[in-house]
Amino acid sequence: MKFTKKLAAVLMSALTLAAAIPSVPAMADSQKVVTLGADLSEEQRTMILKYFGIYGESNIETLTITNEDEREHLGSYIPLEQIGTRTYSCALVSPTTSGGIQVKTANLTYVTSNMIASTLSTAGVVNCEVLAAAPFAVSGTGALTGVLMAYETASGETLDETKKETATQELVTTTTISDSVGTVEATQIVNETKIQVIQGDVVSTGDIEVIVDTVAEEENVTLSDEDRALLVELMEKIAEQDYNYEEMSETLERVEENLDSLLNEENDGTESSSDEESTESEESAQEAASETDESEESALSEDSILLNTDESALGSDVVFDATDESALSETEASAEAETETESVSIETEASDDYGFDITVSDTYEDSTGDDGSSDSADADASADAGSSTENAADDGSVQTEGSDIVVDFETSDAEETGETEASEAETETGSETESTIQGIISIAELVLEPNTDEDAAETAAIEAGRNYLTISTWRTDLVAGTGTISVYDAADGSLIETVEMSDATKVISEAITDVEKLYEMGGWTEGTEFRIYLSSPLAADMSYYIVISDDALTTEDGSASIQTALDDYLLNWHFDTLSYGIGVDETVDGVTANSAVTGTLYVDSEVSAYALLDSITVDGVETLEDGAAIAFTESSTFELTIGQSGEAVIHVSYYDSAETMNLVNEAAYTVTVK
Repeated sequence: MKFTKKLAAVLMSALTLAAAIPSVPAMADSQKVVTLGADLSEEQRTMILKYFGIYGESNIETLTITNEDEREHLGSYIPLEQIGTRTYSCALVSPTTSGGIQVKTANLTYVTSNMIASTLSTAGVVNCEVLAAAPFAVSGTGALTGVLMAYETASGETLDETKKETATQELVTTTTISDSVGTVEATQIVNETKIQVIQGDVVSTGDIEVIVDTVAEEENVTLSDEDRALLVELMEKIAEQDYNYEEMSETLERVEENLDSLLNEENDGTESSSDEESTESEESAQEAASETDESEESALSEDSILLNTDESALGSDVVFDATDESALSETEASAEAETETESVSIETEASDDYGFDITVSDTYEDSTGDDGSSDSADADASADAGSSTENAADDGSVQTEGSDIVVDFETSDAEETGETEASEAETETGSETESTIQGIISIAELVLEPNTDEDAAETAAIEAGRNYLTISTWRTDLVAGTGTISVYDAADGSLIETVEMSDATKVISEAITDVEKLYEMGGWTEGTEFRIYLSSPLAADMSYYIVISDDALTTEDGSASIQTALDDYLLNWHFDTLSYGIGVDETVDGVTANSAVTGTLYVDSEVSAYALLDSITVDGVETLEDGAAIAFTESSTFELTIGQSGEAVIHVSYYDSAETMNLVNEAAYTVTVK
């Protein structure tokens, strides 16, 4: 089930299984083990440990998961360039003696708790609790690597290598199918097919194909030929293993119930379960039990790691997900309180008559003030960008817990009439006053590029060499404002460059007229693209973090603008670059035909020893003469001249060596020639 902290809207109905399962004890002869991504900053490590509820504990073994670990586990199923070069996923694993596999995730936008639970059962895990998280939104496809390593260390059990490989194949198959049919539907089809294959002891390919087709038909899902082949291949591998369904049943059937409930929510547009009467009855029973101080037995013990997380450690705008609803109950209450606290009234026109200032805080500061240190590398980024961080003080300012908004009340004659007291009381008590905020340009209206976080931050990256960022919108009334775009090194939080949006030599806006591009953006009929040029191209093998300041974009009439504090999605623009690529020193004026153009080509020496700039097309017509290809054996700058105007695409092919010429990668750069 998914729960978005910012919206406090998506809740799954209670599982009928919850009342039937006894509490789950931890294994007496095992220990909890935490895994941390090797590329986390110290602040991010602290943030994760606080979320896991183990910050300061010294008796928990810690493993560091590197990008090499991920490549080893995922390389057979995911192209290496998609795995990326950074590892941020973390996990806390606690083996148990019963209860099946219970999972809770935070900031994993693609891989769900149900996916992880089902996949772990394929790896041979029977009972355990898992927390999987990242300091910012990532796809989560790399999380399985750390979970399996942590489980083996914590339990002292060595899982069968073939089953672990099959588990990885299952996760990749599920995420691949989800691209076509949806995450819930893909997980449902894989899980149900697996149940039938293992429970029925099916081994023949023909029988497996029948099961796949039958399950897809029952779930009203049409699989492409490619997806069907992937699923059949996975089930053939599962059928070859010696699985005991009785050991797996608790986990697989819980996952099945969760997915049934989610599908019913999607179909009905409500939060009802697959058996509405049963759910209503259960909810009534739970309410009655609450009134009489008699609580039903939870599927999780009080000391479960899923119930002892600190959601505030990750800041706001976090997506939580769990295989058991009780693991989200405290999250829900905390988020509802936060949403109420953030409800403030703001006039449309910007003036000092508001009576208070809103100040952005990009930090993940520990609200308890344990050590006074920032919990994120973004703290430095925020300060450099001009945002200020204020703590609750005697001056009347109030910082909402777990929020990035500071409300600083200024005394005035008007406020002394009682309006200030009423507003402050509503903020501090968390009243349900509906927000009347107006004039805000929302992230929902913008497409940020590059932004690998949105789909697959951990397993996707862009080619090196690009020297611009883009912000696209379906609106045609927006202009560059007085704010800034700041680029940071995500590894250490250091500022690389700040671009003033008002700088016409660095920022250009154009109407989007390409029908294909409008369609790709979401079926827009019109739109505007803002291109922000950087002083230096994006380097190879880097992780970047972009901060958009207030007023970076505004409407032409000044009635609305970006207000980062009120839309903190804008604080999470993150992407990685690959170790290869090509760039051209392009500016807002593009490049000029028949003039020399300087560029940079990046070569990944560990993979390719030879690269050829082998094609230049202008408006689809090849212009590079035969034999004019430029060869590279290492990263280097180059100079070329394009003889005609139009949209030019410069293409590079990467080979393992000049002798064998086995193609290993390709890169391309598109530039407008005037």
